[in-house]
Amino acid sequence: MDFSLFSQKDKFPQFVSKKLNSVSLDYKDKHEFIANSKTVPNQLAAGIVLLINYRSIQNGSQYVFQLIKRSSTVTQAGDISCPGGILHQRLDRIISHLLKTGIIPNINGHNFKSSQFRDNKTASLIRLFLTTALREAWEEVGLNPFNVKFLGALPCYSLSFLARTIFPVVCLTEKPFQYKLSSEVDKILEVPVSYFFDHSNYATLEIKTAATNDPEHLLYQMPCLVIPDDVGGEEVLWGATFNIITNFLRIISDDGLPAPSSSRTIDKVLTDNYIKGKH
Repeated sequence: MDFSLFSQKDKFPQFVSKKLNSVSLDYKDKHEFIANSKTVPNQLAAGIVLLINYRSIQNGSQYVFQLIKRSSTVTQAGDISCPGGILHQRLDRIISHLLKTGIIPNINGHNFKSSQFRDNKTASLIRLFLTTALREAWEEVGLNPFNVKFLGALPCYSLSFLARTIFPVVCLTEKPFQYKLSSEVDKILEVPVSYFFDHSNYATLEIKTAATNDPEHLLYQMPCLVIPDDVGGEEVLWGATFNIITNFLRIISDDGLPAPSSSRTIDKVLTDNYIKGKH
C-alpha cells in the first residue's frame, strides 16, 4: 500500500470508498438472526461510526481516527471505542427514511449507489445503522450530521459475551468541529491512521478478572494497540474497536498490516463496574 495516501486530503477518502465498495456485507443475515433468535435471548444490535478526519499533526497533515474514551458512568468504562450505541427501533427507522430523501446531501451521496446497496434490504439496514451511529455521535461528541460524508459500511462484529452485534459504518468528518462531550465520554483520542502500520505500537493484552480469589486469574490474551497520551501516559485500544479498525485497515491495505508485536505484555483487570458501569 502507498502510505503517502494518508496525507492526501482528497485522494484518501476516494480510495477508501472504492475499497469499501467491493466489501461483501452480512447485515441482512445478522439482523435476521437477532430478530429471530430464540437460543440467545436479549440480543442487541448497535450502530457505530468509524470517523476519519484530516488533521495537522506533529509530522505534517494526515488522516486520523476520531475515537472516544468511555467514562466511568457507562459499561466498559475506560475503553477506547467509536461513537455509537444501541439501535432505537422506532426513532432510528423514522430518521433513516429521511436519509433516503437526500435531506442530508453528503450522506445521501454517490456511495448510496455502490454495490453495497444493490440489495434493497441491505441498503435499508445500512441507512438504519448509519442513522443509529450518527444520532449517538451527535449525543456523545456533538457531531453535526451535515458535517459527515458516508464512505461505506464494514462487516458486522459480534460480541457473544455481551450478546451484542455491531454494525459499523465509515464516515469522513469534512470540517473540524468543537467537541461537546456528554457524561458518557471521558475524552477524545485522535490516532493517526499510519500509527497502526508500525508493529512496535502493538502489545499483548492479558485480560484478568477481579471476581475470583485468585488475583492472577487469566481469562484470555489478545493483541492491542498502545497509544501515548498528552501527559506521558498510555491508552490501550483492544477488543471490538481494535478488531473493527484493523479489519478496515486490512481491507484498504490488502492485508498490509504488520503482525502485532508480542514483546510487551499489558495486564487488564475486569471489575464489576466494567460490566455494569457506575450510575
